[in-house]
Parts: sequence; structure tokens; C-alpha cells
Amino acid sequence: MSTGDEITIPLEFSGEGQLLLYTRYGDPRAVGWENKWLTEWKVQDDFSWYPIPQLTIHKHFKPILQKALAALERANLHTDIKEAGVCYEVRCIKGSESVLSVHSWGAAVDFNMAENPLGSRGKWSDEFLNIMEANDIYCGQRWSGRKDPAHFSMANG
Repeated sequence: MSTGDEITIPLEFSGEGQLLLYTRYGDPRAVGWENKWLTEWKVQDDFSWYPIPQLTIHKHFKPILQKALAALERANLHTDIKEAGVCYEVRCIKGSESVLSVHSWGAAVDFNMAENPLGSRGKWSDEFLNIMEANDIYCGQRWSGRKDPAHFSMANG
């Protein structure tokens, strides 16, 4: 029975992580959105070993990622990160023409993409992934559906 109160979720926000980010932060395609929610982080100022000098990143993801990278460094697992991609890029998830990627909010980063391709089992150790999860960063290697082991984000799913 329909009550007429159903909410139709736009397809581009239909993933669990996308819906969470859209609900909290709005549409990343909106005019001026990036001025409100993004920041430039010179990562190598904090972590000289980080593979790239800077990231455009969501203001709420930056302290989470900083804490996780520091924890990896303390555990001497930071050397497992050999390659890093961008955080912020408005685009659809791989294989979709409509569902926005969590990267569209600057809320995800990819590591070691060459050795952790989409759909693969992934090569991250449980210790590495446990540290990331303890710091509220989730990896696509542990997803139950299609695996994306290079993907690390503040929104799970």
C-alpha cells in the first residue's frame, strides 16, 4: 500500500555511501559546493613519504585520513602505500553512467591502483585494513559485492 510519502532517491545518489554523503553535504555538482566543503592539503608537509605532494580533499575527510596515515606510520605500515590517486573528482563510479563516485565529494582516495585493480581480491594485509577501519576509513577490498581494493573512503559501501 502506498502512502504517498515515499521518497524517490535520484539514481546518482542511490549507493549507500553516496546517499549518506548527499544527505550530509549536498550535491557536489552544485555551484559553489567545492568552496564550502573542499580544502587543499599539502600532504607531504605532514607525511614526507606520501606518494604525491597534495590533495584536494573534503574538509571532514582530511582529519580522518591524517589520523589514519599517522597510525599506519606508527605501525610501520605506511610503506605499503606506494601510489596514490586523487580524492576529489566529480565522476560516476566505474561501470556506471549515472551513480556518482564517492570521489565526487572528495571523500575517497585510491592507493596502489596498479596492484589492486577493480574486481580483484586485493593485496592489503588485515593489519593495514584494521588500522584504516579503526580510523573510520573503509576499503573496497572488504566489500561483499564488487571489490575495489584500491578504494579507501570515509563512507562505507
